[in-house]
Amino acid sequence: MEPQGRPTTIPYILYGFLLWVIVDWGTAGGFRLSYFIEHGPLLLVFYLGFPIAFAYLIFQRHWSQRKLLLATAAAILLVEAIFTGNPFVLSFPLMLVGIPLAFCVYAALTYFPLWIVNGEMGKHKVIAAILSLVVVAVACLTTFGGSG
Repeated sequence: MEPQGRPTTIPYILYGFLLWVIVDWGTAGGFRLSYFIEHGPLLLVFYLGFPIAFAYLIFQRHWSQRKLLLATAAAILLVEAIFTGNPFVLSFPLMLVGIPLAFCVYAALTYFPLWIVNGEMGKHKVIAAILSLVVVAVACLTTFGGSG
């Protein structure tokens, strides 16, 4: 990863925001409009906050891929464990599946905007395909699975 400076910061934030809306709506909201209605402006703050924070780490602090992965893990802990109390990352044995799934979803939300603005999606096509499949699977399970 070779950060390209300020010109890529805004596109990273915009792509990140768009991906957060779509991915979170599917994986957490099950593509139900009620999800947005129930959580309102808090989602907007989060959808902008995550890309802004990571744009800062990437383009201003020039964090390595390893540090970004650690920051992604911290974001999972903060959001999924502390803010939402997601049982799939807090309860054994569910966490054995939930934590790797959360890593895949959050990795997509961290790296896809970066790869897009740097023109590197093709370079990471296998990883991007795997992460995309996981995101789609989680969104389908949230939308069509379980009782609710």
